[in-house]
Amino acid sequence: MQKTGTITLETHRLTLRQFRIEDAEDMFANWASDPEVTRYLTWPAHGSVDVTRWLMNDWISKYDDGGFFNWAIVWKETGSVIGSIAVVNLIEEIESAEIGYCLGRAYWGRGIMPEALRAVEDYLFDTVGIHRITAGHDVRNPNSGRVMEKAGMKPEGISRSAGKNNQGVCDMALYAILREDRTGAEKPRESVPVIVRFARKEDLERVNELRKQVNDLHVEGKPEVFKPGFCDELRDFVFAIREDPNKEIVVAEREGKVCGFAVLNHINRPENPFMFERDYLDVDEFGVDEESRRQGVASEMIRFIRDWAKEKGFSRVELNMWAFNRGALAFYEAAGFSTYRRYMEMKLK
Repeated sequence: MQKTGTITLETHRLTLRQFRIEDAEDMFANWASDPEVTRYLTWPAHGSVDVTRWLMNDWISKYDDGGFFNWAIVWKETGSVIGSIAVVNLIEEIESAEIGYCLGRAYWGRGIMPEALRAVEDYLFDTVGIHRITAGHDVRNPNSGRVMEKAGMKPEGISRSAGKNNQGVCDMALYAILREDRTGAEKPRESVPVIVRFARKEDLERVNELRKQVNDLHVEGKPEVFKPGFCDELRDFVFAIREDPNKEIVVAEREGKVCGFAVLNHINRPENPFMFERDYLDVDEFGVDEESRRQGVASEMIRFIRDWAKEKGFSRVELNMWAFNRGALAFYEAAGFSTYRRYMEMKLK
């Protein structure tokens, strides 16, 4: 078993990451203060945010322990922390982990917790090396059982008077999933080599398909800024990019199909009375096909871009991104980028 700890995990709608002390307000407001959420839990609703903050400090102090697994569930659409999921009991001798979780009531019934649980299962099975994952719930709380079933867990029976929560002593419904239980759809895809190279002319139509996916994502996140659709002018622009001597188009290919792209732009800002000359490589566009995400494609592209930038003598690689795209931010930070400036807005209507 590998004690790799609480690393950042990504799903389509969620980011699972370590808690930060500034998350205390979200935790208190979204679930910790709600007696309906804590009804079948083992701890009472928090009476003040100070209680939440004390607990969070305790969690944060344990993150250096690779055997501590406790994730904040971040809703990408808003960046808000809406719940938690953790290993509440780790039995190393039999490579078993018991999972506990809770979610803000405003987010119930939307498939969020099964999505988070499946991501944690994959990580514990495939990276940590866990063989058996278990969970249980008060029999009076069947909704929790449905979460477990949706995440592939199988019922293992009722253990009578085996638990105690805010409702008192209770019968517990027990669920588990073994590493070999996962169906083909639930198992991670077999690793397929990713080839990263510079684009050829025959790749450009496919690149445009991926650029449209990126544009659609921006329209969804900032509809007041980005125009829907993908007009001819945007489609034709890729051919101008390829002819520009200061720009390069990089593509990632798996099994003969282009599944990712990046547009690189050499930018030189002359010295002025306020700033020194700035000469750097800018990642102007970046995208991975929806069906190829979380499979190492983006990481291979960043590695290619970094190595090529070093070869060409660049001292830095820059990019800009929109704040709504929390998943991209988590990926770029994990890839080695750091924030050094921000654009901010004040909406007046």
